[in-house]
Amino acid sequence: MAEKSRFSMRSVSVTIAVICIAILACGGQWLPNVFDKMQVFEFKSLGVKLVPALVNLLTGALLFSVSYLLYRPAKAALTRTLDSAGASERGRTMVLRTTQLLYWGITLFVIASVVAPEVLGKLFLGISVFTAALALALKDIASDLFSGTLLQVTRRFNVGDDIAMIGLDVKGKVVDIGYLSTQIKNTEGLQIVPNREMWGKSVKILKVTSMIILPPGYEPKPTAKPSEAEQKPKLFKLLTD
Repeated sequence: MAEKSRFSMRSVSVTIAVICIAILACGGQWLPNVFDKMQVFEFKSLGVKLVPALVNLLTGALLFSVSYLLYRPAKAALTRTLDSAGASERGRTMVLRTTQLLYWGITLFVIASVVAPEVLGKLFLGISVFTAALALALKDIASDLFSGTLLQVTRRFNVGDDIAMIGLDVKGKVVDIGYLSTQIKNTEGLQIVPNREMWGKSVKILKVTSMIILPPGYEPKPTAKPSEAEQKPKLFKLLTD
């Protein structure tokens, strides 16, 4: 059912894109002709105002359709890249969700700049001031979050490794690598270190825990038992020896 729904949305996006391209290729000239054929003055003046708005709406619909068609291949390529890099499940989820928000955020911003540039200009000014103030107040949290993403993807060290931070009084076994901090357990207890420190400082790995990263959906094959014909020669050899 989900595959059928995605196929339908893809077909609708392709249809909208083709229709918008065909209409925009005419330069929107057919709309004034329609209103000119109407003898009522109000319709003519209304047509002069509606033509630019309709052209902008068609352009926005075209951009949205193209963005929707490109989203799934781009997501699949990013997923393969993260799998080949050996990213953890938490890191892969974090990167995919962040990329998804950025992708659709940029798409909506571009579409809004085409459809309603005047309204967007005033709104963007207010959002920019608010975002700058918020980023200044939460710069440490943003730095920890970004560093946590890098630690999850690049795998400088893994959970279970014994490490020592150069320049910090931190030494012990890595218990968890979170979004904002890393937990390290030692004889003194549990230390919680901000991820910006874990990424910005040099790390000395004292003991590596062997880990085999399996691809998503991997299922081990059942071990086949030897047949009686294979067991008899071994049993005969054991008795004769």
